[in-house]
Amino acid sequence: MIRFLLFRALLALLTFVALSVASPSAFGATDPPKTLDCAKLPCATALPGAATFEDAPAGAPYKIGKDTGGEVVGWVVMSTDVVDIKAYSGKPMVTLVGLKPDGVIAGARVVHHSEPIILVGIPEQKLHDFVANYVNMKATQRVTVGATNEKDAISVDIVSGATVTVLAQNQTIMDTARALGEAVGVVVPQPAVPGHFVPVEGTWTWQQMVDKKVFGRLHLSDHDMGLAGSSETFIDLYFTIADAPQIGKALLGEREYEYQMKQLKPGEHILLIFGNGSNSFKGSGFVRGGIFDRVRLEQGLRSVIFHDYVYTNLSGAKVADAPSFKEAAAFRVQSGKLDPGAEYSLIFLGSRYNQRGGFSRDFQEIKANHRLPKSVYVLDGPDPESLIWRSAWKRSKVQAAILGGGLFLIVLAFAGRRWSTARMHRLERLHLISMVVALFGFGLWLRVQPSITQVLTFVESVVGEWRMGLFLSEPLLFVFWIFIALVTIVWGRGVFCGWACPYGALSELFFKIGRKLKLPAFELPDRIHKPARWVRYVILVVLVGAFLKSPQLGEQLAEVEPFKSTFYVKPWARPIGFFLYWLALLGVALVVYRPFCRYICPLGAALALPGSFRLSGPYRRAFCSKCTICTRGCEPRAIRDNGTIDPRECLSCMECEANYRDKEVCPPLIAIERLTKRGGTGTSSSKQEEKLKTLVQDSRKV
Repeated sequence: MIRFLLFRALLALLTFVALSVASPSAFGATDPPKTLDCAKLPCATALPGAATFEDAPAGAPYKIGKDTGGEVVGWVVMSTDVVDIKAYSGKPMVTLVGLKPDGVIAGARVVHHSEPIILVGIPEQKLHDFVANYVNMKATQRVTVGATNEKDAISVDIVSGATVTVLAQNQTIMDTARALGEAVGVVVPQPAVPGHFVPVEGTWTWQQMVDKKVFGRLHLSDHDMGLAGSSETFIDLYFTIADAPQIGKALLGEREYEYQMKQLKPGEHILLIFGNGSNSFKGSGFVRGGIFDRVRLEQGLRSVIFHDYVYTNLSGAKVADAPSFKEAAAFRVQSGKLDPGAEYSLIFLGSRYNQRGGFSRDFQEIKANHRLPKSVYVLDGPDPESLIWRSAWKRSKVQAAILGGGLFLIVLAFAGRRWSTARMHRLERLHLISMVVALFGFGLWLRVQPSITQVLTFVESVVGEWRMGLFLSEPLLFVFWIFIALVTIVWGRGVFCGWACPYGALSELFFKIGRKLKLPAFELPDRIHKPARWVRYVILVVLVGAFLKSPQLGEQLAEVEPFKSTFYVKPWARPIGFFLYWLALLGVALVVYRPFCRYICPLGAALALPGSFRLSGPYRRAFCSKCTICTRGCEPRAIRDNGTIDPRECLSCMECEANYRDKEVCPPLIAIERLTKRGGTGTSSSKQEEKLKTLVQDSRKV
């Protein structure tokens, strides 16, 4: 009865936490702002002293701040109008940045983010305090996150537990301030990172170019444009920079390509656009005044508007397997307007009749981003987009080496497990040392706890945009996951869960403390235990589905893991639901062996799936189906009735393999030892010895 009540109490706490996380008040975020509207956004906090904000000339996305006397006190811009720097959530941190006329940052303010550690872990004020460090810094100042030996650099402190978040925020603020300064003329423009187009013999087919992501694409249906009752294509554009011969010759034909290249001056590039749909990307402005009013390019704060003197009409793409297009054009992008090594955006201005008058229309701007792949254009210097993860590795190289060394010792213990399991006492000491190091070294000191959130991010990257830099941006987690992938394939999920997981170690050590305190130990009966094991898989499926629908929702529901409360944030400083849940799990762990790991942990469920096909499990004998010695001592209850081991439940304590080698525990080995000592020569004894030897030799890995 007590066991059943414990299980019900645990389910009730899970429900309470889920409701707390899923409540609207827990989200703490709305949709990100699409445009800089100082009537709705706190522009004055980013530019103190400004009483009014006016639009910039020529439709530039920044605002001009003026004091009560009409004097310009600076400018303010929204970061997402300038840079596209993704933080740990895979989404940018929308930040207002103000700049004074002397090129000094007047202020900064985060107005929207999707960072999970800030949403449900670290207090929001920590982020605002971090951003306040940038006030009165020059836009050209070199700023590093964490300690640095660079003489000309200013160091700002890491927000513990949010390393990637603050690294991304640092780059967001500084890159935005520099771009704004260049646009208004108070910062000398920095030259683009030099690069070159990759020479390739021959030309590529259309399909090859699609596969290599040569094209950016902008597709809109009538429904997207607000035309009810129609799903037809409104506009479908393919666009690319076509300087590389394998692209330009294929799309333009060799003669037209050679002609276009001769027209280019140094620093100029060819942009090709191919279009289908009921609408036209050329628009009406071209006919009236030689200006294309429906498409333009943007890169940072630079905007490229096309005129008739840079335009060549095309009949379509020349490459044989290209689809047919209703219209096509080549544009010459003038010098200094486009960096082919950086991401750029094609802006399409679509319009539709709004039925408010004969010629009245509603207009809508749609943006599509593109960056030439490395198979087409290669930077000759460091990629600015790699700064975040490069900086993280530079800062964490010592800790990464220490973590890697600790994990390598665990690998050695399993690679040499004939030695590790030769004596039960040796194995128990190794396991205890490993758990202590995992808890105090990996968890409490290095603060590296793998989580289901990394699995969810991986899933999103597989089905969406793959960003290797996102995984490299957390060096310690990257090293840990290399270890997890290796050991899960070879020995199953139990090596990580049982030997290296900081929270798993905490839970098992609490159970050992309970035994020292002589507290009763409880186990759920089979009728509850066996179905309860599937709860963690249900949680995993729910989390993956929620994350694919809304990463923010998925990250918040992942709070079913008590990892943040244990290693990143003081649990008593969190909402009461999270604290009670954390406290209850540790309380139950005193009397139940690893309750979270066995019944709730979605990370364990995710690792159990590939771990089902592990290459090397514990050794077993045919006799194991008749013996229950190991079964009685298996705390995870991973040994089946037929003596085989369920790899999804096994936590790789390896005690069963120590028993397998122990001549004082394993019955066949004991019997052979007795016969050997007895030295019997009778026929029946010889046959019995042969039978026992057969049982001993009939071993297998499961």
